[in-house]
Amino acid sequence: MKLLTFGGVSVEGVTFRREKPLLLLAYLCLEGPQPRRRLASLFWPDAANPMNSLAQNLIRLRPLSGAVLEQAGRVEALIPSDAQAFRDHCRAARPADALTLYHGAFLDGLNAALNPDLEEWLLDTRETLAREARAAHLSLAEHRHARSEHPQAHAHATHAYHTPGAPPCDPEDLLRLWQILGLSDHPLTLTLRRDASELGLTLHAPAPTPPTHTLIGRATELDILNHLPAGQIAWISGPPGIGKTALIDSLAHTGWRVLPARGGLPLATLEPLSAHPLGSAADALNLLRDTRLKLALDDWEDMDETTRATLTLAARQHPGATIAITARQPPALPTHHHIPLHSLTEQDLQGHPGAHAATGGHPTLLASYLNGTPPDRTLDAHLTLLGPDHRRLFLALAAQDTPNLGATRAALNLTPATLAATLDTLTREGLTTSGGRVRASTPAQHLLDTHPLDTALTHLHLARHHPTETAWPHWLRARDLWEPSDQESIENAALFTAAKYYDNGNVNKAVKVLENCLFSDELRLVVSEYNLSIGAIEKIEARVSCCADSVRKFIVLADLKYRIGLYDEAKLYISRLPNDKGMVSGWKNMLVAHISMREYKLDIAKNYYSYAISYFNASKNTGMSLLCESILLRIEDNGDVRRKYSGIVEKSIHFPIQHPTIVLNNAEWLASKYEEQTVEKEYIVNLYDCAISKFDDIGHMTGVASALNSKGAFFHMRRMFSLAGKCYEDSLEFASRASNLRLQTIIRANIAELSNDEREFKKTIDFLKHDSDNILSSVIVSNKLPSQ
Repeated sequence: MKLLTFGGVSVEGVTFRREKPLLLLAYLCLEGPQPRRRLASLFWPDAANPMNSLAQNLIRLRPLSGAVLEQAGRVEALIPSDAQAFRDHCRAARPADALTLYHGAFLDGLNAALNPDLEEWLLDTRETLAREARAAHLSLAEHRHARSEHPQAHAHATHAYHTPGAPPCDPEDLLRLWQILGLSDHPLTLTLRRDASELGLTLHAPAPTPPTHTLIGRATELDILNHLPAGQIAWISGPPGIGKTALIDSLAHTGWRVLPARGGLPLATLEPLSAHPLGSAADALNLLRDTRLKLALDDWEDMDETTRATLTLAARQHPGATIAITARQPPALPTHHHIPLHSLTEQDLQGHPGAHAATGGHPTLLASYLNGTPPDRTLDAHLTLLGPDHRRLFLALAAQDTPNLGATRAALNLTPATLAATLDTLTREGLTTSGGRVRASTPAQHLLDTHPLDTALTHLHLARHHPTETAWPHWLRARDLWEPSDQESIENAALFTAAKYYDNGNVNKAVKVLENCLFSDELRLVVSEYNLSIGAIEKIEARVSCCADSVRKFIVLADLKYRIGLYDEAKLYISRLPNDKGMVSGWKNMLVAHISMREYKLDIAKNYYSYAISYFNASKNTGMSLLCESILLRIEDNGDVRRKYSGIVEKSIHFPIQHPTIVLNNAEWLASKYEEQTVEKEYIVNLYDCAISKFDDIGHMTGVASALNSKGAFFHMRRMFSLAGKCYEDSLEFASRASNLRLQTIIRANIAELSNDEREFKKTIDFLKHDSDNILSSVIVSNKLPSQ
């Protein structure tokens, strides 16, 4: 199943004609995963409920099984599309493959009514893709033209000019077309002349067809060689395949005599210079005294001994001829110029988009790439030629984002001397840097992908020898090969990586890491703690129920029971927590304070929050300490609270898990003071929006729902009913996705209050009371308690 967007819109092999859902799918394919709110506002800005419109259209896509993924407030397309494949081919410089997909303008003939922003995106995308198709046709036209394949060149030139969906040709493209067609009697030449006249562009006579093989990226070296004075010698060095022969072959077009090395008989390499056999070194030296002679000799190491001795003597005597010599090693004779060759840079290859990424600038791989041969095949053959150690080391280095040479040596069981010698060869070959970083990364990855089992085994060996801090990516890629003896190392690496994600606010990534290896109680409890921190409570009780009793388990269960309103059960778990005067005491006192707040025992809550702050500070858990401080400020409500909140909010920026709740508490406190006219409405609304955005960033759907509900309550109390209703509706959607029944009920109560539905309101209140949670802190009638 594939989304087809060129020349119309449809799904390959499926009868599905709903244009708006298909447009949504095309947008996701090209733009990547998107927040639901952005999609709703872009596609249905004028709808009464854009989020509902989005939901309905996503439902309409369900017949296309697996086409989209909805997760954590974002929507992602999983179906492949011809437009994305087209772009991938263009970026990798595969114009012929790209054009097999371009059957017409992007989404041509779409009849769905579009708002201005969406229509602008469609037209811009259509034009961009058409320009890329035109560029592909031009590239192929020039390629054919260079090889004097004129019918094919003219066909591509015509397609380039008439590319469906493309704007009129730019002056640069007109000149390129003129270079291909200007000397022919093709009908398009008249059109090109007319277009050029309208643009005030002068069309000069096209240049002669360039040679089939042109040297790329050696302009500096060619300039040095072509300006060598008579009597001077240049030494060109570099490993095999780096382009030495191609460089001196290109000198043949500028009056140089190019001779390859010949072994065997004395002076065999220089023999083509003379009409008669060379009897001695003196005969050869006489030939080299000719100041008109420009001589390029390829491959010093393969020359016969007498030729090397003669050239060494000539260098000391300063012959009249200009001489260039290629070699694998540094100069072996006195020379005026040493020209070492290295891999080509991105700037060298800027005229060949995608070439550097595909080859790393290595000339041998580049030649294969430009000739249409996959570079990984050439690389594979080259590594095989170098030997098994070179191949193993190169692929092990390619498997690492940042090579660790110590771990690599241990993983491959190489001696230090063998590692150093092998890496030195790879570096001289232009395949790696001296630090082990692979130059030709793209073909190297393709080579790894073609041998998945060998690659997984390489990752396993690397994982076993990498430090804990960098081992996880290798453990993950070797997942099918784990052994029981690896379990402790895997667990340590996963915990370290997950903690890094969590500390940066990437909770879902942290959870995903740990869910790959839930071997132990510790891992199950840690992943439960992470899920609790973003309100994802669905699987927690089932996950931790099988864990042995421990302080960590009691904290998780106490927090869980509090969140779902089962306060008596939460208190039982809290009672089993010891007083360690540190982290555990901090959690114990904070949970008691949370429950006291819900039970409106504010004085008790105040004391326990104060204790929690002290214990969290003692255990250096600054994020939790700041969270408790933000709640305590709302209870005490004395002194310069606004200034204190500003300080806490600023400090909490470094703690992304607690930061959005602290921002929300600040907004709630300011909202409670709004009637005193001490703060602007816009400032409060901005704080709510900031909290919503930060909750969304860490994937905290319950947090987003709570903040939207509080924002709605703020509008509701100030009789801004339309804005309040929108916030409540959005809040209810997030609460539903978070499967938070209690919060859904609270929001429904607010909606009932807004619509004067007394029966529904009473029904909701009775439900909450029956659910042992009769303190309706977020319901509009008593919206006074801080977020926790």
